[in-house]
Amino acid sequence: MGYLLLFLLVLFADQLTKAIAFAVMGSESSLHTWIPNFLGIRTTVNTGVSFGWFGDEPWAMPVFIAITAVALVVFFIFFLKAAKRKHFLRVALVLIMVGAAGNLIDRCVMAGVRDLIWMNFGFVDFSNNLADIAIFIGAIMFILALFFVDDDAVFRPNKKKEEQELEEAATDLTERAAKAEKSEEDVGPLSDG
Repeated sequence: MGYLLLFLLVLFADQLTKAIAFAVMGSESSLHTWIPNFLGIRTTVNTGVSFGWFGDEPWAMPVFIAITAVALVVFFIFFLKAAKRKHFLRVALVLIMVGAAGNLIDRCVMAGVRDLIWMNFGFVDFSNNLADIAIFIGAIMFILALFFVDDDAVFRPNKKKEEQELEEAATDLTERAAKAEKSEEDVGPLSDG
């Protein structure tokens, strides 16, 4: 239930911020910076993928819609198959799915993705939206889960091996205690003779 709530809240925030920005500023606004040379707001409709790639191609929109729909299904199946104890991974998948869903809605309804958050990293500047940010954060979390966070992560000590070593140590202690008890029985009670 928590995952569904997260999905719905982020989707609502994404669609609401897009609707407000485009209602107030129009579909192609000039840049209004919040942090000079780093962060601002500029509304634009992206008919392509990242950085507007393939936006002018007539085949692009149906292909992007199809790929996004298939990706949503694949990530949802992966989410369902992920172990329930893998909360970090499951949150990552929800963020990726909600970002894809937010942009899919735009592509289907607006024939392009509404971007409004302008960022400049010196070597590149671009406009994006909350859906894109959710995908980015989800992708980072997904990589962290696979490499560091999950029990079976690539760079995490194998918990099963640790548990097996602890179990072997406990068995060894139990056997030693049993041997010590048996040796006391073999000696028998001491008598004055």
